[in-house]
Amino acid sequence: MTTHPDTPTADAAVAAVDRTLADRAASSAEFLAGILAAAMLDTEGQPTKLPSLLFPDVDPDVVQQVWDKALVVGYRMGRISARPQWDAAGLRRLRAALADAGYEAMAGQADRSLATLQHPADTATPRTRP
Repeated sequence: MTTHPDTPTADAAVAAVDRTLADRAASSAEFLAGILAAAMLDTEGQPTKLPSLLFPDVDPDVVQQVWDKALVVGYRMGRISARPQWDAAGLRRLRAALADAGYEAMAGQADRSLATLQHPADTATPRTRP
């Protein structure tokens, strides 16, 4: 028996499952990174202790300036991620601005976030085995 050229091979099916699971693992890792960040704060008790804890050899004024900006960025990120389905247009706009400015890696990250707003595996009907 021969296989029709358009019939997916077992290797292609394995590769598809591998890619889907690897992508989900990466998304889970990003989620866990957020939990880790929260746990760092929980162990220190207050955000003002984190900068000096993580950067003890840097001038405290410089650390504070970076920290102040990071808090603003983090707060905005939280607002965007809280309702991503409502801000896809904003992410597209920002992705385009990053790409236009030559920030390809950051544009790619924004593109990844857009792609995960609704993962195809979350909406696809599962196939049953024959």
